Amino acid sequence: MMRATRNGVEVYVPLWLKKDSRQVQQFIAEGMKKLEGKIPETPPEQTTADEIRRLVDEWALKMGLQPRRVTLRTMQRKWGSCSSRENITLNTALTWVPRPLAEYVIVHELVHLRVLNHGPEFKKLMSHYLPGWKELERELNTYLI
Repeated sequence: MMRATRNGVEVYVPLWLKKDSRQVQQFIAEGMKKLEGKIPETPPEQTTADEIRRLVDEWALKMGLQPRRVTLRTMQRKWGSCSSRENITLNTALTWVPRPLAEYVIVHELVHLRVLNHGPEFKKLMSHYLPGWKELERELNTYLI
């Protein structure tokens, strides 16, 4: 499998194949032709990690919530997560998206401190705190993680 990411191109090679084999090299060459023009340039940082931490503090205060721990780290498939132990992890890729989209993820994860699923109560709280959240979610989904 081969895919474009915000960091370039990822290639997954089965363990039984040698990475420098002719078959793998041919697969990569063909894949690069298909991905030509689709590999994004690294966008400029739009929100710093410190600003993201400040946004978490501001939103947590507005919402009357307090996560036990907030961690920023590189994540391959998610923008953020919230554990049942009330720890929030945010993807460092949030520094590359516009601030309103980073805020959407922050509010989303903070709401999970109250509701650990995406059911009606979750959606009601999201609409209460961030009325335009559905449009922000759609926009965020246009970005590669």
